[in-house]
This record gives sequence, structure tokens and C-alpha cells, in this order.
Amino acid sequence: MWMQLGSSGALVHSWQQFLVEQQLLQAAALAGEEGRFDAATADATLAYQRRRGLTVDGIVGEQTLNQARQDGYSGVVGGPRYTLLYGLRSAATDDWEHPAALIYAPPQLALDDLAVIVYLHGLGNHIENVVREAPLSPDYPVADLLGQLDRAGRQALLLVPELRYDGETSDPGRFAAPGALRLLLTEVLDKLPPPLSGLRVDDVRRLLLISHSGGYQAAAALALRGGVRVDELYLLDSLYGQEAAFSALLDETLAELAAAPPSDRGRERWAARRLINLYTRGGGTAELSRAQARRAGAEAERLQLDPGLVRTSDEPLGPAELPGGAAVLIQRVAVGHSELPLQFFGPLLEKSGLPARRS
Repeated sequence: MWMQLGSSGALVHSWQQFLVEQQLLQAAALAGEEGRFDAATADATLAYQRRRGLTVDGIVGEQTLNQARQDGYSGVVGGPRYTLLYGLRSAATDDWEHPAALIYAPPQLALDDLAVIVYLHGLGNHIENVVREAPLSPDYPVADLLGQLDRAGRQALLLVPELRYDGETSDPGRFAAPGALRLLLTEVLDKLPPPLSGLRVDDVRRLLLISHSGGYQAAAALALRGGVRVDELYLLDSLYGQEAAFSALLDETLAELAAAPPSDRGRERWAARRLINLYTRGGGTAELSRAQARRAGAEAERLQLDPGLVRTSDEPLGPAELPGGAAVLIQRVAVGHSELPLQFFGPLLEKSGLPARRS
């Protein structure tokens, strides 16, 4: 979002804080004007542009924002329950108008046993909408991610990166590049406010990557070559393509399970990789999902794995029937495409390898 005289909002407030840090704006001049692009803010913006040899127009546009980002401007905006990050270098695309990522830390998050959930939303949606409990419009399905995480009794840091704001493309952008997941996590963790500041990628003990619908291309790239181990991969009506990548991830999951000591293969103690693919009858992923199920079954038989660790079925599954302990679960669900995350995100977390919430 370009900012200029008359603009207002949380992003303007973050820009004013940056100008204060640059010693171009006095904090006292903002008394009662935080978040409103007033004359003092415009003058400070002009001064910054002159200092950096930019076009001196008082408008915080792409040129000014890019320079400010090099000077440490993060565009961090705190919301009611989450933090928004603007202009990340590691974002899928360059888009200062909309947040690049949303971060939510549940109360009493245990930093010594840190887990992270990365959620990739589908087409025609955006990150602030999918976390909502109730839709603002029937055209934008919600998933109540924050509420479901809270109710699941598990603890993890939730990261929802923007792919394309309300976009109708599954192009992963920068997320297709090798090491993109490590770059994203590194930058995001580095920008978190206290008490979460100081966290590093190597502090993450368990990582869940969840893709709904058109997030599948980004999910395949991040899971296969993102530079960080993905412990659990969930496809929510999301297997529209990238069959080779997801087949490789399936084979890695089964091979890792087969290589584990027999005592570690029990359903309750199993803590290696997991791959879950839940698909709908009419969402467009059924054919590829059934083929993946056949591959999983054949490979599990070849590796002589416990049948309970690899479950596949074309019978409709409800959220309350979600089994626990399966390393690989490929099954059709009894809900529609848009409702799948809203119905299954929480139950999946309950059955996951995420650490339990501490009292």
C-alpha cells in the first residue's frame, strides 16, 4: 500500500516509527497522531527521500519502500491477536500493498520445544481472511486457523505466508527457489517482537507444512527443496499436480519409517515424517489422490510395514473419524472443498506430532 499525506492505519504507524528511528521525525510530534500520515510525517518522508537520493515527492511508494527495507524497515504491524509482516525479501512476491506473512503465537508458547505450522492458502483468498472465524463475504472462505489451533490443545507458532493476494494462480514465485523455506523462516523469526525475538531456524523442533487447494506448487517446492526438514506434510484437496515431487516425498516418508527401529514404529510413539492427503469427490484432486494411494499401498507392502501405519480409503471420512498414528493417510473426506480446512485443521493438529500445550 503506497502511503502519502492523508493515509492512515497500522502500516502508517510502522512507517512513522521507522522515521523516528532514522532521527527524521520526533516522537513528540506524533502525540495523538500515530497512524495518521500528517504534515510532520510528510516532511520527514521528504527528508528521507533527499537523504537517499530518491524522487522527492513525499509518497512512500515502491522506490522509497525498497530503500527503506535496505535501511531496516520491516513493516511489522501488530494486530489484535497476530503480527503482520510487510515487504519480506523472502516473500513469494514483491507486494508492499498487502502483508507478506501473518504470525500467530498462542499464549504460553514453549520456546524450548518450538514447533512451527506453515499454512498455504488456496486461490482467490488472502492470509488475514483464512484465519477468520466468520466470513466477511461468501466469496472468501475462512478456516478459523487461530481458533482451531487454540482448541486443538497443541502448541506451535503459526506462519501464514501470502502467495498471491486474492490471486487466481498457483505460481509459487520465490518459493520455487532452493532454500526458500529456510530463508522465509530465518527472516520471519528475526523480525518477531519480544518475547519471541531471538529465535532461529535451528530452534524449530518440528515443522508442519499444510497446503489447501492451489497452494500445492509452493508446498511441493518448500517440502522438497526448501532447505528445512518438513516433518509433517498435509495436502487438503491440494494434489492438483507436482506428482513427481509428492511421490518423492511419499517415498522418503515410507523409507524413513522402514529404517526406524521396530520399537519406534508403534502408532503412539511414531515421530518420523508424516504425509496426509485428504481429498474431496468433486474438488479435482481425486484421480491423482487415488493414484497416490495405490503407490503408497504397493510401497508399504514392499517394505513390509505395519498396515496400520499406511491407510488409504476412498470412503468419505468425517473430522471426528480422523485416525491417529498413521504415517501416511490418503482418504476422501465427507466435506466440500472450501470447508475442508475449516473442518479438519484442528482435528489434524490434535492427531499430529506437535507438542501438547503446557498448563
